[in-house]
Amino acid sequence: MAKNDQVLLDGIIDDRMEIKLPSDRRDEVFEYLAFEQILKNYALSKDELEAGWVDGRNDGGIDGFYIFVNGNFLSEPESFVWPKSGSQLEVWIITCKHHDTFKQATLDNLVATISELLDLSVPSSELQGSYSDLILRSRENLKLAYKKLSSKLIEFSFNFAYASRGDTSSIGESILSRSQQVVSLTNGSFSSCAATFEFFGSSELVELYRKKPNYTLELEFNESLSRGEKYVLLTSLNDYYSFIKDGDSLRRYLFDSNVRDFMGANRVNEDIKLTLESDEGPDFWSLNNGVTILTTSASIIGKSIRLDDIQIVNGLQTTESIFRYFQSGGIDKQNRSVLVKIIVSTEDYVRDEIIRATNNQTVVELASLHATDKIQRDIEEVLERSGLHYERRTNYYKNLGHPPALIITPLYLASGFVSLILKSPHMARSLKSRFMRSDDSYDMVFSQSAPINVWPKIAAILKFIDLNLEIFRPLGTSANERFLKNWRHIVSFIFTAKSLGTFDYSAKDLANFDIEKMTSSDVKEVWTFILNNYSPTDNAHKKKSFYVEIARLASEEFGIPGFDRVEKLTRLGTQTKSSKIATKKVQKPKVSLDFALKLNAYLPSQPWKPGIHREICKTLNCSRNDYFDAVAILINEGLRNVQKDGVVYDNDGNVISFDPERVDPSSLSLLAKTGQ
Repeated sequence: MAKNDQVLLDGIIDDRMEIKLPSDRRDEVFEYLAFEQILKNYALSKDELEAGWVDGRNDGGIDGFYIFVNGNFLSEPESFVWPKSGSQLEVWIITCKHHDTFKQATLDNLVATISELLDLSVPSSELQGSYSDLILRSRENLKLAYKKLSSKLIEFSFNFAYASRGDTSSIGESILSRSQQVVSLTNGSFSSCAATFEFFGSSELVELYRKKPNYTLELEFNESLSRGEKYVLLTSLNDYYSFIKDGDSLRRYLFDSNVRDFMGANRVNEDIKLTLESDEGPDFWSLNNGVTILTTSASIIGKSIRLDDIQIVNGLQTTESIFRYFQSGGIDKQNRSVLVKIIVSTEDYVRDEIIRATNNQTVVELASLHATDKIQRDIEEVLERSGLHYERRTNYYKNLGHPPALIITPLYLASGFVSLILKSPHMARSLKSRFMRSDDSYDMVFSQSAPINVWPKIAAILKFIDLNLEIFRPLGTSANERFLKNWRHIVSFIFTAKSLGTFDYSAKDLANFDIEKMTSSDVKEVWTFILNNYSPTDNAHKKKSFYVEIARLASEEFGIPGFDRVEKLTRLGTQTKSSKIATKKVQKPKVSLDFALKLNAYLPSQPWKPGIHREICKTLNCSRNDYFDAVAILINEGLRNVQKDGVVYDNDGNVISFDPERVDPSSLSLLAKTGQ
C-alpha cells in the first residue's frame, strides 16, 4: 500500500461526514463507502445500498448482505420478477472494520457464523447463535432465491469481502487461512457454488473511488445512415460487446433510464440466445429490433462515433444477451451486426417521450413508465426551484455529482405524502416501491389535484426531521436510514399537526406552511413526548395501533384538535369519504378489533393450511368475508403477517416462512392453487 493511501481514504471519509453520507459517524461513513465501492458495478441506488446494510447487534460479523438475480438486487421477494430460466445468482457478504489493519478475530467470528448460517436445511428458529432480524431475513431471502432458481441456475457465486483501512500486502498467514476456511465452508454448503474471498484496504478502496462511470464512449461501426442529429448504425457484435463492457462487467449504469430489468431467458431472450449461437441463417440485425441510445452529442470520426451522456433506453434484453453470450466464451465466426439507433437531444421532455415510446413497443409493466409522467416532471421542476433534486430517474442526480442531502427519491417523497397528507404514518413507514404498480394507489399519492407547491414542503419537513432525529439516535444504533424509517413519519406528522394547529389540515394548508418557522426545539419536544410514552426498542412502531394511540396522546398533550382524521386510510387506492384528497370510497369494516382478537385465538401459527378459514368460520359462526376482514385487521395491527400462496412475508416484503407441503421444494412454486 502506498503510505499516503490511508490519508487519502480518511480525507474521503471526512468529506462524506460533512455532507452526512449517510451520517456524520465515521464508522458508518466508512461502511457505506465500502459497500458503494465494492458493489460499484451493480450501480445500486442509495436505498438499495441501505437495504442490504445489516450491521448492528447480533450481526454475526456480517455488515452487508446483498443478493443479486441476473444482476438485479433482490430486495422485495414478494414483487420480484423472477426469471424463468438461465438464471445467475450472486451473493455478496461484506465485513467492514474501521481499523488500520486486518484482524483475525473478525474472521473468527465470520467463520462461526458461516458454518451455521449457510446450512439452509436448519430452520432459522433452530440456529444456535443469536442473529438479528435483518440477518435472518437476508438468510430467508437467500433460501427462497436458491430454491426458486435451483433448477435453472447457470451461475451461482458467493463473494466475501473484508474491508478495512489496512494494507492488503501485509495480511498475516493466519488471516489468509481463515479466509480460505470461509471459502471452503461455503463451497461445502452448495454443490455448484463458486466462492471467493477478497480483501479491500485503503489502496483498493481509493482506486475504486477514483473509478468513475464513463458516459462518454466511442462505438465502432460498419455502416451508417444519418439525418440531422439522428443516426442508424450497423455495428459488429464484437464491437458492441466491447462498447457495453468495462473489464469483465457490464456497464449497468448506462441503463439508468431504461424502464425494464433483464427478464432472464424468457421466450424473446431465448430466441436471441439461439440466434447468437447459430452460425446459419440471416444476419443478427435482420432478426432483432436492435438498440436505441440517447445522447447529448454525437460526432463521427471515420468508422467510429463518439457519444456523450450515453443512456441505452431500449434494447436491454438484446444488450444483456449479447454480453452474456460473449462473456461465457461465445464467438462470432460470421462477423454479424446489431442495429443501433442513436438520437441526440438535450431536452429532458424530448428524452422522456423517447424513453416512453421506445419502451411501449413491447409488453412492459405500465408502472415502470411513471418516471416520464407529467406529474413526475412537474415535481422535479418545483423541487429544483427549492434547491432540491428529484431522482425520478434512478441515480441521475447522483451520477451528476449532486450532494446526497439534496437528492429526493420518489419513494421518499411518496411516503411523506402518505404520512402528512393522507394522515397514515403507519402505512408510510412500510411503503415499498411496488405501490406504484397499482394505478389506483399511484394516482392517489401522485395526485394532480394536490397543489404542486405541497411537494417542496413535504420534502423540506422530512429532511428537517431527519436532520434533527439524527442527533437523538442512540449510540450503537447503526444504519441511519433504518432508524429514520421507523420514526421520521410519526415525528413529522405530529410536528406538522402541532405547527398547523390541527390534525385535520388540508393539502393547501401544508402548501402554505412557512418552513422558515421550523425549529429544532419543536422536533425535540415531539421526540421527547414519544420517548416518555414508548420505548423505541419495544417494536411498538410496527403496529398500526401505536400510531393511532400516540396521535391521540399528542392531541391531548399539545391540544391539537382533529384527531378523528388520523388513520382514515385503510389501504392505498381506497380512502374514506372524509378525506380531502380521496377519489374513492371504502366501506367501514363490518368486524371489530375485538372480534379480530377473538378470531386470532383460534388461528394456528403461520403458514396456514388451505381451508383454515372454513374451519374457523364454522367454529365462530361467521361469514367468509368476516374472517378475511378480521385477518386484515390482525395484519394491520402487526399480530399476523401477510400470507400468499403458502409463503409468509413481513412488513418489508421479506420471506419469513413457507409451507413445504404446498410448494415445490426445488422452485418454491405453488403445487396447487388454494386459498389463504
